[in-house]
Amino acid sequence: MSKIILRRPLFAVFLLQIIFIGIWYHIFGGDESPPQEDIPVECVGRVGGIRIGTSGKMLVLSDVKAKNKDTGREILTDQCIVYDFSDKHLFSNSRIGNTIHIRGAYSTFQTVSNPGGFDENLYYKSQGISAKIFADSMDIIDDRIDFVQHGLFLLRQRAMKQLLAVMEERDAGVLGAMILGEKTYLPADRKEQFQKTGIGHLLAISGLHVSLLGAGLFFFLRSYCLPMRKAVVATVVFLYLYGKFTGFPVATERAVLMMACGLFARYTGRCYDALSAMALSGIITLFQQPLQLFQCGFILSYTAIAGIVLFSPVMEKLSPYFKKNGLRGKMLQAVMSSTSVFLVTVPVMLWFFYEISPYAILANLVVLPLLSLLVGAGIFGCIISFFWEAAGGFLLSTVHYILQFYEMVCLAVEELPGHNVVTGRPAPECILLYYAVLVGGIFLYVKWEKKWTTFIAGMLLAGIFLFFPPSPSFLYIQLDVGQGDCSVILCGNKTYLIDGGSTSQKEVGKYVISKCLKYYGRSRIDAVFITHSDADHTNGILELAANQQKWNIRIDKIIMPGIKKTDPGYKTLYRSFRLYNIEVNRMKKGDFLSWQALHIRCVHPSLDYEWESENDYSLTLDITYRNLRILATGDLEQQGERAAGDLRGGYDLLKVGHHGSKTSTSQEFLAMVSPRYAVISAGKKNRYGHPSPETVKKLKTAGVRIRNTMECGAVFAEWRFGKRIYGFREK
Repeated sequence: MSKIILRRPLFAVFLLQIIFIGIWYHIFGGDESPPQEDIPVECVGRVGGIRIGTSGKMLVLSDVKAKNKDTGREILTDQCIVYDFSDKHLFSNSRIGNTIHIRGAYSTFQTVSNPGGFDENLYYKSQGISAKIFADSMDIIDDRIDFVQHGLFLLRQRAMKQLLAVMEERDAGVLGAMILGEKTYLPADRKEQFQKTGIGHLLAISGLHVSLLGAGLFFFLRSYCLPMRKAVVATVVFLYLYGKFTGFPVATERAVLMMACGLFARYTGRCYDALSAMALSGIITLFQQPLQLFQCGFILSYTAIAGIVLFSPVMEKLSPYFKKNGLRGKMLQAVMSSTSVFLVTVPVMLWFFYEISPYAILANLVVLPLLSLLVGAGIFGCIISFFWEAAGGFLLSTVHYILQFYEMVCLAVEELPGHNVVTGRPAPECILLYYAVLVGGIFLYVKWEKKWTTFIAGMLLAGIFLFFPPSPSFLYIQLDVGQGDCSVILCGNKTYLIDGGSTSQKEVGKYVISKCLKYYGRSRIDAVFITHSDADHTNGILELAANQQKWNIRIDKIIMPGIKKTDPGYKTLYRSFRLYNIEVNRMKKGDFLSWQALHIRCVHPSLDYEWESENDYSLTLDITYRNLRILATGDLEQQGERAAGDLRGGYDLLKVGHHGSKTSTSQEFLAMVSPRYAVISAGKKNRYGHPSPETVKKLKTAGVRIRNTMECGAVFAEWRFGKRIYGFREK
């Protein structure tokens, strides 16, 4: 390894750059400031890019000068993304290069607030975008146009329209993502299907696509049109324009830079070194946008190439087998390449997605041989359709059948046992151990030719550490679901949920609850406690129930309040869960569930409880693990609090009823429970005014420390070597 670094100074610089950015970010780069929201601003900026999303056209502004309209103070910002939600089509006349004046509401991006959640702030900052503006009005104050960039943007949109005109929309959406970098029309179900099968990389313009284009163009120009050096220059210029045309995603930038290095090596008569070319492209990318280092696309792109380079000495050792066996040798080489990429990228996949398909190598071996034909037919079919739609459509029909075959492969993989394994996010030390064993195994094989024994033994050892899911002794998580409620309880290998819903976050089951469960390596929920029937407590659970097979999360049991008098919502919920073939049980006052040191006891409602408000029959649970005590109250209001009767006080955490409403948490109830901490689950700027200032005042007067999900994200009550309560943003 030391020889590899010493002989390649660019690679050494790349490694030092990665280390420096990593240390700098973790010491100085974390954004601890609270997000700013809905600040009225006026700003002037130059349109640096136009993006088309499902909600319409968005502008990327550079050279931004923004001013707070209320205070007159200047707001420091880099680039902004501007949305038009006014239904006035404000951006219909805007062009890349225009200087515009915007009035609207300015906000910074949200930081991640839940385990497994999406960090919007880091994602946009890695692109140099620091804020968003929702425009109320727009004026063009300088109509100069960047003809190259705007022309490429218009060409990309025209090409997408051509694909939609001559192909089925589903096929056009996939092909548009593969050759144009246009993902607006990419069907969500196909994207998920490809990702789960391990072939999601086909939907990004990566090294394989660029290599096919660059190599094909170079050899055509070299053979029929231009001398070698001019062919090199023409190909590099074309690849650069193609990168700009697709928006230069990080994988495309890496591929274009590496291809350019290879071509210029040929131009100068020097040897091409893939590792040095990879390092140079990484240095350039991170110099422009250092925070790309923490993005999945950047890491996957570079680890995939590193895998091929890392395993190349092994391939050289196996070269006699490749040459002697003809077709079998080529198949062995394909297996080796696919396996090497899989082995090096699997920790990255688990770090970002928490699950993996064990059949990814097999799926890639089946689909990759047709990729050249798909991309070639897609590009030429799209070009021809500009001049002759029928001929272009005929050529693009090849793409339709290849995509149908890909879908058949995905469906076949989904039928295999264990087609998708939820592992959770591995610990950083496990990942380091994995790579140490991987590199060590390759070194031993190459140096002493110990065949596969050392390597396989090492990989099994690393695999045990990598796939060992996190199993906390006890962890209670009050998730940040906006205006709603959801608690997760992890105890050893047992998983329980209390409610799961939101009225302010769309698809909360998909984007919050399931992500959290998979983050901790959970694909099975032993029981879900439904406190009552309100949608802000149940719609996410219904999502999970409806998508158990699709999301690979099974629900064993639903537990609802054991009451004689029920409301229509209760009955509808009960029928819905039964339709999904989930066992539904009822729990009443005095019932309990125990597993090892965990005890969950129902303290309300009783079977014959006569409620007036649905909130008042909320299932109220006393949760005890060793000396840690939690009281979860759902939307319990003061009548229900009185009906709960005497509770032995001294709770460590009270989940405040009804999102902190003034109709809950009476003075008498608070005195009886006497909690150390209280957690309030409520959404920012909710229309109900939760939490009530009266409730907050009562809690503070009683000396209770408050944790609010809208401020500190998810709230944890953990027992490891003792009890600890903290917010996600306080870790």
